[in-house]
Amino acid sequence: MTDGTVRSNAQGMAADNVLAATGRTPDDWYARIDEIDGRTIGHAAIAAWIVEQGVEPWWAQGVTIGYEQARGLRIPGQRSDGSFAVSASRQVPGERETVLDGVVPVCTTAFGFAPTSERRGGKRPSARWTFPDRESVLLTTEDGSRAGTVRIAVQRERLTGPDRMPDAKAELQDLLAAL
Repeated sequence: MTDGTVRSNAQGMAADNVLAATGRTPDDWYARIDEIDGRTIGHAAIAAWIVEQGVEPWWAQGVTIGYEQARGLRIPGQRSDGSFAVSASRQVPGERETVLDGVVPVCTTAFGFAPTSERRGGKRPSARWTFPDRESVLLTTEDGSRAGTVRIAVQRERLTGPDRMPDAKAELQDLLAAL
């Protein structure tokens, strides 16, 4: 997807950051992954192999996704299961649980039904709405980058294809703008 709806892995993970965190550049990793038959062994096997090389799991996932995108195995926004997802976020003043309590009713009104699940406590309190077509929206709250702020993140998951991504992304952005 090149319309800007979803950033590619390369746009989100600067090569110098990958080098600093993993000891190798993305291109170095991609060449090594090619050597272990990365085009055929699958996402989980690649990520596990990178972790075995001493890389933190979060970075291993990022390198794996970057590899898959660079080699044409998936496009931006596509998950390893073949489905698609888009996300949006916004930072607001407040505390995690209080912000979640204020945002859940807004989402409930927008979606027309209450959350199908909620998780309270912890670092990322959340709520999820699952639609009859199996698409879902996951709302999470976590501490923001500035003291006294909360990052609200919403993700529309299980989209059936890339053509659904622009509308789903716009819906999430509109939802956050209404807060």
